[in-house]
Amino acid sequence: MDAYATARHSLELWRIAMDKGQLDKAREIVQVSWNRPLVDVLVAMFHQSEHPAAGALFAGEDDVLALLRDPELREGFLKRS
Repeated sequence: MDAYATARHSLELWRIAMDKGQLDKAREIVQVSWNRPLVDVLVAMFHQSEHPAAGALFAGEDDVLALLRDPELREGFLKRS
């Protein structure tokens, strides 16, 4: 599995866990995601999602871009305690 797919799956799993009210599981997904060797891909994805050309950068990946821009998800992933 490539780094992008792994990062995308982490975002999707977090959203599913939060939607089910599984807060501990969501926190675990964040922790595991940031401790993976390919974390630079996840960081780049968050950074690129705010770029003016994000629509082109994530062409065909509207669901991923929506996740990356979701305020709750951003807080969950980017506000690490």
